[in-house]
Amino acid sequence: MNTKLSNIKNIVWAIAIVLSLVAVLVGLGFAAFTRNHGAIERPTVLLGQAAAQRDAAAAVEKKAEAEMQTDAGTVYLLGESGDAGQAYIDSLTFLTDSALVGLRDYGLLSGGTATTQVWSSASGVVPASSLASFTIRYPGDGSEISPADAAMIAKPKTLLISLGSDSLAQTSEQDFIAAFEALLRAIQQASPDTTVIVSTLTGVTEGYAGSDGLTNAVIANANRWLSKICADCGVYLTDAASVVSDANGALLSEYASTNGKTPNSAGLSRILQYLRTHAVA
Repeated sequence: MNTKLSNIKNIVWAIAIVLSLVAVLVGLGFAAFTRNHGAIERPTVLLGQAAAQRDAAAAVEKKAEAEMQTDAGTVYLLGESGDAGQAYIDSLTFLTDSALVGLRDYGLLSGGTATTQVWSSASGVVPASSLASFTIRYPGDGSEISPADAAMIAKPKTLLISLGSDSLAQTSEQDFIAAFEALLRAIQQASPDTTVIVSTLTGVTEGYAGSDGLTNAVIANANRWLSKICADCGVYLTDAASVVSDANGALLSEYASTNGKTPNSAGLSRILQYLRTHAVA
């Protein structure tokens, strides 16, 4: 009898132990399940908030970076593009001094020597110090008007400006920048829909000894000034001069006129080809 009771007692204890173990396992499972749900739910909110905060911070940082670039001076240099074709050249108006006036005089544009695409002074020379006040002979009627007035009348689609090499050696950086920026802002105000491109200045040939004192070092300085001007005024810069220059910025002899300063017909043709393949989109 005692043996039978002892066996029953052992069975009860075994069952109790098993039930206890089951209860513990269930409790652990429930706790783990509850913790997992809590861990997933709460961090989901936090991660979403963190992502939003990162996106907001990135937007602020991007905006600040853009503003810093603008403040520092962003230069929109025209890079290589596909060949925009003759139609693109035909859409350009050239405001120039002696540097590119040969486009008209050599008859390299669609209108030949009678083209209306070239705007320059009556003499074809524009002193660098007078960029804010000179007049052009307007091709439409031959009148003497300012470039800004011409832009207001003609509303050119794209105006390419190549100015600054005439009397450059006698013009200070401050005067050059002030005059050029005044010209650009007057044109922008007169014809706000016109796309403006400023070209770098071509150098002079090696050994050039003109009475104007122009040197490639002087021109290199002016091209740096042009970069600043373009950044300040928000216009495009094209390095068209590079296509007719050697590694030191000197005008290559095969592209130079006999004066050693301005591009000849071959040089101007090379510049036109460069413009076609470095076009505004």
